Amino acid sequence: VPAGERYILTYAANLNRGAQFTNLEKHIDAELLKVFDDLSHHTGFFYGRYDLKCLSVEDLKKGKNFVILEFNGSGAEPNHVYHSGYSLLKANRVFLQHWKALYGISKYNHRQGHRYWPLMKGWNFLRQAKKHLAELEKFDKQIPV
Repeated sequence: VPAGERYILTYAANLNRGAQFTNLEKHIDAELLKVFDDLSHHTGFFYGRYDLKCLSVEDLKKGKNFVILEFNGSGAEPNHVYHSGYSLLKANRVFLQHWKALYGISKYNHRQGHRYWPLMKGWNFLRQAKKHLAELEKFDKQIPV
């Protein structure tokens, strides 16, 4: 980060800091899928959510004029249900579909020889992730405004 420039580590696309998410599900077509398939397969990212900014959906479908703010793996919730007029029932249906997909991926990976994590390994991973986020937030508070 250039001297004198402020960069907040924990602010990227955060709902509790004013980010708004738009559900563009109606724009999904073969052209858009190709953009994200090419990008994802190139980077080895196969399931998750991209948070991005773009000038237009048309440009995004052409793979131009967009910036990826962050990409979130399988643990990220499908946050397009917020600010999109979803009822609680419809939002919960989306969350259940998300977990069903994760379950299917987990079963597939297990059949391919990837062992499930023991309970304590998962528990410790979540604890470390929480500690890491707290550290980032502590550093953010130290940056002068």
